[in-house]
Amino acid sequence: MILFGLEGLRMPDTNDKISYRIDEAVKASGLGRSFLYERIAEGALRSVKVGGRRLIMRRDLLEFIDGGNSRKPPAPPAPAIVPTTKPDANGLPQWTQLELPLKKRW
Repeated sequence: MILFGLEGLRMPDTNDKISYRIDEAVKASGLGRSFLYERIAEGALRSVKVGGRRLIMRRDLLEFIDGGNSRKPPAPPAPAIVPTTKPDANGLPQWTQLELPLKKRW
C-alpha cells in the first residue's frame, strides 16, 4: 500500500505478515478475541509465545478458518519401554532409553 503518493515509501500490508498478534488476528479473520483464545486453549488453533506476546502464524490461522472447528489429529501412542535380553549385575533386566519424537510447536 502506498500512502500520500510517495512511491518510494511502502507501508507494510497485513497480507505481508507471517504472524499476527491476537488483536490483529481478530481483525484479519473477523472472529472474536475470546473465541480465538478458547480455540488456542483447546488445541484447535496453534499459537506461539515470543517473549510476552502470543502470536498466531498466518498459515495456522488460514488452516483453522479453512478447516472450521476441526481438531488436531491425536498424538501417536508413546513408544513402549522394552527390556534388553541381558540382566544387569543384580539380575534385573536392563531398560533401554526412552526416545520421544521431536514435537514441532509451530
